[in-house]
Amino acid sequence: MLFSMTNKQKLLDFFSKQKLAVISTSNSKNPTPESALIAFTEDENLCLYFQTGKHTRKAQNLKVNPHVSIVIGLTLEDLKTAQYEGVATRLTGEMKLKECKEMFHQKNSPTTEEYFNHPSAIFFEVTPTWIGFSDYSGKKPKVTEIKSFRNNQELGV
Repeated sequence: MLFSMTNKQKLLDFFSKQKLAVISTSNSKNPTPESALIAFTEDENLCLYFQTGKHTRKAQNLKVNPHVSIVIGLTLEDLKTAQYEGVATRLTGEMKLKECKEMFHQKNSPTTEEYFNHPSAIFFEVTPTWIGFSDYSGKKPKVTEIKSFRNNQELGV
């Protein structure tokens, strides 16, 4: 079954309603995964964006290993969750940072101006490599999976 544009839109709608996620990172020096709560925003290509301090464990891990795992959907309200794997790239350049901050503002993110403008603040873009979306709200669970991407466009299951 192909991951249709309808399913992609459902996933984007789900992301837009979520403000927090748990991200896991690791590196070869200390392969034990480190998980942290993050505020995030998203774009139409299913890329996720988050901010952290440059001295945090996740920032240090991402210098060595850019691969991340993220869980979105931490409430029992709608019984939906996404498991997301991807590659994180640090955002540089004033225009990219401005666009990223604007996405956070449009989403009404819990990330405050104090964090956005802190001297140690850095931002990352996460490009998906795999996404699983589970909807347990009906009588029968519905699971959708994207296994491959090309130019941020889904190819199928």
